Amino acid sequence: MNYRQFGNTDLTVSEICFGPMRFSAKEPGKDKQSQEGQRALEYAIERGVNFIHSSYEYGVRWAMSETLKDHPKRHDLHHIIKVTVPDFGDSGKFDASKFQTQVEEALRDLHTDRIAVIQHLQRNQPNSDEKRIPNISAVHEQMMPVFEKLRDQGKVGYLTTFPYTPGFAKEALATGDFSGMVAYYNPIEIEMAQFFPEMEANGQGFFCIRPFLAGLLTDRRVDRSSLPADDRMQEKRWDAAYARLELVKQEMGKQVGGSWTDFAIKFGLAHPIVTSLIVGLNTVEQVDQVLDAADGNYPDRALVDEALALYKKYGLVLS
Repeated sequence: MNYRQFGNTDLTVSEICFGPMRFSAKEPGKDKQSQEGQRALEYAIERGVNFIHSSYEYGVRWAMSETLKDHPKRHDLHHIIKVTVPDFGDSGKFDASKFQTQVEEALRDLHTDRIAVIQHLQRNQPNSDEKRIPNISAVHEQMMPVFEKLRDQGKVGYLTTFPYTPGFAKEALATGDFSGMVAYYNPIEIEMAQFFPEMEANGQGFFCIRPFLAGLLTDRRVDRSSLPADDRMQEKRWDAAYARLELVKQEMGKQVGGSWTDFAIKFGLAHPIVTSLIVGLNTVEQVDQVLDAADGNYPDRALVDEALALYKKYGLVLS
């Protein structure tokens, strides 16, 4: 397992971050899905993964808690958690107690003394830039003292933004409050790469979510014509993604090699600002495939510039 430093911080984490979003059932039990997921988490740690993502929204922390409670390496692990304050139903108002509660509950459930990274989501209803961007200043004025207090207590490490849109990302990064960004990032959803030069110059880091674009960029689903009619990727909402994938294939197909699954991982790690890929891992077999692909043999970072140029030329961004 290879490791990278998060920007200019003292945090060093594995290039693959264990994502548990669907690794277990939402209710405690001994079902096959949950048992396989728990084995996958144990195996990932055994193979050197020291970075774990989670959210109270996923409903899977019970299974994580069972696995981590008495794990001999639990104190060597670093956690990144979603903190959603304000959330969709909060009318844009920051709630300090809710922010602190989400951190305290994660500390308890994950059996850790410190959350290394807060992935902050500022939401509204509707969740539009017109609603969220003007509210950044007010949210930060109330959020930063709460975060700094938790940091001074040793309960949290670093604050990152999950911006949803490039417009929000620009304004959030301009505050200077974030050590980096968490965002969707893959050869199709490449728009956040436009901020890499600025972030790199500022010593900030980047965590990638959705390197497989919800499974589309895998060997199983990259050829849509081979999928059964009831596969979720046959739904109309994926039409634009597959159309854009064809453009990527035309322009970058020679770089792929034998496996799109492997390529998606290698592409995600091609740029040095990318600290870690947050990947949903539900089975031991998935852990092996993803960790084997993260072998240090990555494309030149110039490939990211090529993908970004395609985005700018064709508008390769999903609505």
